[in-house]
Amino acid sequence: MTEAFLERDFKAYERHRQDDPEYNALRLSVRRKLKAMADAVLKEAKGLGTDLSAQAGLHNPYTFNAYRVREQRAYLCRGTKERKKLSAFFGEALGKDAETHYIQTVLEVCLDDQIVEAALRIHPQAWWDGENLKKKLQDPAAMDEFCQLLRALPPGFNLKLHDWRKDNWCAQAKATELKDLFKEYTPGNHWLHVQRQLPKEDALAMGAEAEGWVRSSLLALLPIYRFILWDPS
Repeated sequence: MTEAFLERDFKAYERHRQDDPEYNALRLSVRRKLKAMADAVLKEAKGLGTDLSAQAGLHNPYTFNAYRVREQRAYLCRGTKERKKLSAFFGEALGKDAETHYIQTVLEVCLDDQIVEAALRIHPQAWWDGENLKKKLQDPAAMDEFCQLLRALPPGFNLKLHDWRKDNWCAQAKATELKDLFKEYTPGNHWLHVQRQLPKEDALAMGAEAEGWVRSSLLALLPIYRFILWDPS
């Protein structure tokens, strides 16, 4: 069983500690905790017929995070075989991006100084999935199916475009409103998020049950994940 979230886990990501190498060891423990949750979801997803690969983000200040660890992430993406299939289809020029584990549609658990978040995210550079979703949703039947998948999620999920402030609550998903959102969505430029947040206070109060919240949230996103993915075959 994964250890429950602790007060110190969140403190490691407070602004005045984000660039402090003395907190690398603590952030490493958080990284391992989140990765263990992602690994558990990977195993459950495989039993449900979805092959995934688990990765974890940097825990130390480095060039890739502008020498600040603002949050800790662990995520799941296409399995190696599926990424290699994408890479082979796109060829040498684009294949490197297509095989990169983070330039994908991912299922992610993320922790910062205030929240634990479970989310599905389409990376801006994963335009193959973004374009697939946009094209699919031009069909009214597919849009209705997508709305049903969003409404079937546990309470608290919202659909967000990039860094826009507007929340589109999944429980109230309507085709007319989503059509307007997807008119603004440009794969290649924008992130797309389906996310659920657990405030720090709630995560601490839940103890070991917080792990179950993360795992059940990510598993609940699997039908939407499968709906979005583009397959070159």
